[in-house]
Amino acid sequence: MTRRRGIVAAGILLGGALLGGAAASAASCVGGAELPAFADKRIALAEDTLFFKVSALALDQDGSPEAYGVRDQGTELVCNGLAPLSPAECRGKNRGECFRACQAAFAAWSRAGADVDRLDDFMCSIGLGGGGCSSPRVRLQDPPRQAWFVSETSVRLSPPDGTPGTGWSGSQAAQIDAVRIPYFVIPGGFRRLPWDATPGDAGVIVDARSGRSVPFVVGDTGGALDEASTAVHARLRDSAAPPKTQRTSALGETVDSYRTGMNGDFRVAIFRHTSRRQAGSSLLSLKPDELGPWIDTTVESKLRTIGGLDRVLACAS
Repeated sequence: MTRRRGIVAAGILLGGALLGGAAASAASCVGGAELPAFADKRIALAEDTLFFKVSALALDQDGSPEAYGVRDQGTELVCNGLAPLSPAECRGKNRGECFRACQAAFAAWSRAGADVDRLDDFMCSIGLGGGGCSSPRVRLQDPPRQAWFVSETSVRLSPPDGTPGTGWSGSQAAQIDAVRIPYFVIPGGFRRLPWDATPGDAGVIVDARSGRSVPFVVGDTGGALDEASTAVHARLRDSAAPPKTQRTSALGETVDSYRTGMNGDFRVAIFRHTSRRQAGSSLLSLKPDELGPWIDTTVESKLRTIGGLDRVLACAS
């Protein structure tokens, strides 16, 4: 069997190839226990692995160097990361009529000189540079990319050899790039017992309809246990990029943006306690060129331990 864009585990090719009818013939989840539901999803635990099913997969673009632009020219709407301070009923909100208020606040900041140190006079953070309507702690990327905000993820990579460590964690290069790296997103509460998932854990997602599977790392926090990076969406589409559409930015310019996520029957396994996160830090003990190979080899090993993708399909059902 040809090895391409993935790994072989328990006799099944991962990373975009097909499973050959495994969805129809998956065995029962032997030895599994049901945990309390989380985010309206049934959670099973077997062999230190969390299993669950997702019917709608949202698109997460955090960590991409082109996610958030200072002119709202990014593939992610700036109002998905920032929210207005006024009117009072829209403070920290970005939906419905408050979306217009958000765009107006960002446009006002831009007209006032687009000074990042003054952004908190106009807006608060709901994901870009903070959260919970906190004061935005935003940074611009290094020249010549200062027209883009640094888009952060919850875990970061260690600096390559020879790279100064000072300031590394806050740089764009330290983040998990959503376009290049397949990652899944977990809510903060999913880290608590009895679920005990951790940012940096490895896992795999299987499309039970097409049979495609994608190894991933838990790279960000938030959402409702139903978000994955652009790279996961592309590989579930057999490496076809998610569709784009044109939209009007907060400054009234026409820009390209990703259209939406995916609907389907997705089975997810997160291999607990596999994280390589350094104690007391958001940094993984993995350099940028080491993360991809680590994901593949870790998922391959864990799948052999639990019984392959058939076990994922069964336990996540």
